[in-house]
Amino acid sequence: MLGSGLVGISVFLIPAFAKPFPVICNAPKMRINLKSSFLQTVISLLLIISCNKKTEIAKEQNQTKIENEISEKLIYNFTNEILSQNGTSEFCKNIIDRKTFIATNGDSIFIEKIKSEFKKNDLDFMQNQYKDGNKFIWKNELKNRQLIKLDTTINNEESRDQFWKKTMDRYECVSYINMPIFNKQKNIAVIEIGYNCGLLCGAGATYIYKLNKKNKWVLYKTLDSWIS
Repeated sequence: MLGSGLVGISVFLIPAFAKPFPVICNAPKMRINLKSSFLQTVISLLLIISCNKKTEIAKEQNQTKIENEISEKLIYNFTNEILSQNGTSEFCKNIIDRKTFIATNGDSIFIEKIKSEFKKNDLDFMQNQYKDGNKFIWKNELKNRQLIKLDTTINNEESRDQFWKKTMDRYECVSYINMPIFNKQKNIAVIEIGYNCGLLCGAGATYIYKLNKKNKWVLYKTLDSWIS
């Protein structure tokens, strides 16, 4: 009786204890699902942070680009404003449309000339502008000025002399105006202006202008002026 009773109890107990086993067997799957869900959340957060970071970087780069950009509008507005008050430019209103001579170390010479007037970060900024200015071509947007197009097909000394003889015979004088160079704040500008009116006839200088409280450009300083 006892033996059969124990057997009966055993038969009864085994199914009762057997029920939790499937739950225990599913525990690793639950942990895997939890881990997967957690990883997905972490990855999503990282992606959001990454996107926000990229957006911030793009904004910073765009802001830097805007700060470093010197627009044509600024160039022409400045130049048109100061030409009428510049005696050198007023003497000769016929302007050659680009540089006729580009020195290999012209940017270094320019920076050496103005370095006492500007900070280091401005000088680096301005030196890059000067290099870009070597390729600058004036458009017909200068007020009360006659633009002369340089003959870029000139390839020998004879054709060069002929071009300048014809130009001087027609216009009598030629002005050279380099692209203005601005500091980072764009409230100071440097411009080189000169003219030639024949043998031993000419003048020029480097001019520094500042923007005043009334938002007008005024002459601040004249450097290395010359006359012949």
